[in-house]
Amino acid sequence: MLRVRLLLAYHGLGFHGFAMQRGVDTVGGAVAGALERVLGHPVDITCAGRTDTGVHAWGQVVHFDTTTPAADLDLQKLQRAVNSLCGPAVVVRAAEFAAEGFDARRSARARRYHYTVLNRPVADPFLASTSWHVPDPLDRRVLALTCDPVIGEHDFTSFCRAPKGVKSYSMVRNVVDARWIDTGDGLVRFEIESSAFCQQMVRALVGTMIEMGRGHRSAGEMAAILRARSRAAAGELAPPHGLCLWDVVY
Repeated sequence: MLRVRLLLAYHGLGFHGFAMQRGVDTVGGAVAGALERVLGHPVDITCAGRTDTGVHAWGQVVHFDTTTPAADLDLQKLQRAVNSLCGPAVVVRAAEFAAEGFDARRSARARRYHYTVLNRPVADPFLASTSWHVPDPLDRRVLALTCDPVIGEHDFTSFCRAPKGVKSYSMVRNVVDARWIDTGDGLVRFEIESSAFCQQMVRALVGTMIEMGRGHRSAGEMAAILRARSRAAAGELAPPHGLCLWDVVY
């Protein structure tokens, strides 16, 4: 078997997440279906991080195995064919033969997510599907203060949804970096890197931080919310369409 590594970008608004599900459109289903048409046999796709419904990606990494010999597999032609079938909503940015032992999920050392907020009184129709419009003024200094408490290894139960049907599941994650960046013209972006993420973690963090930036909570509450280990202690979820899996570190 030959293993191929793909770098994907996609606009998630029209998909029910990445993972393949019978009867609904998913990113993984679209890519697997295109690959099957191109290669002539079914493929199983493994991704670096399963994104939820409506979440985007710029740097999603996947791998699949094929019985096609390397000499007969033109990766540039494969890339063009998949992009023709799936684009522009889903595109292959790069395709290469994977190194021995490579696994898109298990080989990843960290993932980086971006969350974009449009903080202006009037919405922008051209940014509506990739950013959260928050018309209320946000205190940038307060947003900066919300980040330090989440950096490091913590139990993020307050910011995560527990998997269904799983009795024992660790919510401990190691956040390497977290910061808010003001990119100008009313756009602010939350950037976070962690060895792994639990479900809805970034959206719960952003939702809580925005409440603090609005003045509805104090930034000093962040450490206490973490210690509470209760989803009820944190704020509401930020909408999915502002979130983007930006990069995977190997």
